[in-house]
Amino acid sequence: MTWLLFYLLAVSLYDLRTRRIPNWSTYPLILAGMIAHFPGNMDLWLACFLLLSAWASGWMGAGDAKLWMAVLWALPDVNIPSLILLVFLSFLVTGVMQFTWRLIRKQSLSGMKSPCAGYLTHLSVLFEI
Repeated sequence: MTWLLFYLLAVSLYDLRTRRIPNWSTYPLILAGMIAHFPGNMDLWLACFLLLSAWASGWMGAGDAKLWMAVLWALPDVNIPSLILLVFLSFLVTGVMQFTWRLIRKQSLSGMKSPCAGYLTHLSVLFEI
């Protein structure tokens, strides 16, 4: 799984610099993971549904959602429950940090996109793999 660590680091740094995660960096990993682990388990499908719901609600970008789904599909099934917990805990922690930062700077708590949210959540998985 060392290759996944370097992959996530490269994509996270690219995301930090450009604020974009290109499709060519996520689709091959999703496809390879689906081929290797299809049909997956209920936890994996539920996590993908929640990620798509978060994107549809505007809570995260499409690239971030696709990257998280790619990571979930790429990992073996035994890692999925702990990774799902890590994903949602990192969302909670970065959300609280962003709200706190906005309160300190007296900015609006809603209606703003956060440039660092995806980057922080991507890097949080690097230390768990």
